[in-house]
Amino acid sequence: MAKQTTRAGMDVKEKMYLVLVLCFAAVLITVGAAFFIVRGLGSTTRQNDNTADSAATQEPLVADSSYDKNQNTIDTNKYSSTILEESADAGQSYVDETLFLGDSNTARMYRGGLHGNYCTKNNAIGSVGMAGKSLATFACVQFQGYSGYQTMAQAVALMQPRRVILTFGTNDLSSSYSASSFASDYAKGIKAVQDAYPSVDIIVNAIPPLGQQHSNQNLTQTQVDEYNKALVQMCQENDWKSLNSAEALKDASTGYAKSGYVAGDGIHLTEDGMDALFKYIRTHSYITEDDRPALTTIPTHTDDKDVSTGKDIVTDPSTTTATAKPQATKEPDAESGTTDGPDWADGTSGSYATATPDPEYTYWSEIIAPTCTEQGYTYYHCNEDSSKDYKSEYVNALGHDFQNGYCTRCGVQDPNAATQEPTQEPTQEPTATEAPAPDAPADSGTSGSGDTPDWASENSDSTPEA
Repeated sequence: MAKQTTRAGMDVKEKMYLVLVLCFAAVLITVGAAFFIVRGLGSTTRQNDNTADSAATQEPLVADSSYDKNQNTIDTNKYSSTILEESADAGQSYVDETLFLGDSNTARMYRGGLHGNYCTKNNAIGSVGMAGKSLATFACVQFQGYSGYQTMAQAVALMQPRRVILTFGTNDLSSSYSASSFASDYAKGIKAVQDAYPSVDIIVNAIPPLGQQHSNQNLTQTQVDEYNKALVQMCQENDWKSLNSAEALKDASTGYAKSGYVAGDGIHLTEDGMDALFKYIRTHSYITEDDRPALTTIPTHTDDKDVSTGKDIVTDPSTTTATAKPQATKEPDAESGTTDGPDWADGTSGSYATATPDPEYTYWSEIIAPTCTEQGYTYYHCNEDSSKDYKSEYVNALGHDFQNGYCTRCGVQDPNAATQEPTQEPTQEPTATEAPAPDAPADSGTSGSGDTPDWASENSDSTPEA
């Protein structure tokens, strides 16, 4: 019995020692595992960071490799009387009494979708794809009680704002379109606005900067800077004000748009970018004495017509208005009256092996709407080589729609209504084929009857859109 008691006591001690050893081993294992796990995670994190940095630096940038952010800087001292300086925040009332005119970035200020809360149709008109050179002629604004569309200049006269802020230029960018030509053509449109409503103050906004990665290789930040520099000079020559908002949207270290300020396409402003823009507008205000004549009834702005519905143009589908598609036609060749191949951007045409573009290149499309006197077409922009751009899928010109002496689409005066004079003998019907007097000189600017200008010949040598 004593032997068994002693043996039982040894078993207890052995068990105690065994438990202690196991516990100590468990602690060592836990500490070791924790050490290696923490070290491994740190190594993985650093590896992932290095991989991400490597991916970011290896991501190809769709931009001109020779871009120099200091090449086209604007001398603010030289243009101190033209460029709007920083001011106290003018508030929302300043925005409300300003009419914003522009392209898709302006359309995004009020059409809904991603943004749409910065303006309303009461103080903004935006046409997606519209170029500054089309400002005087493109009828894109519809008002309640008016048939057809009005030009932006006509719209300004109807809406009677204190000031306008114009933002055009992104859709004008082209390697074949110089900054001086752009500014000259743009100025003609702005003067049309001024002529339509002389009391309005003119403010020309800078073209927004591009992102380092953007969807169209034909667009370069170098040319954006060149255009903006030309715009300031244009404003100084015409006593207009320049809103240099690009300085608020640009990253000073790169010259491109700040991170998060442009969408994935690298062209359109995001909500953060739009916030920065409107803060800049309010804090660089231009308020003069209100010398507008007594305001008349302002018609309701109901709709806008876009120039382009290309895949790289971001629009809100819920606000897109469907329009009837004109009958498609081919642009006739100058000699044969037929087209055997695509009409290239340099204005040439001719016989090609196929009308299908070279499969080695990629393209994005821009739909140019027909006007009263010019055909519409689809402009295909080559992402790799702008010399491969071409036009195709032509549609007929719309023709004038004269009512009450003016065209409801473009506003041109009806030549017949303008030149018609009362006849001395009301009972005598004029002869349509009546020839001019023998001694009268031939009128080279009229059609066969000698009574109506030959509008077709006037527009027969139109310059291809850029």
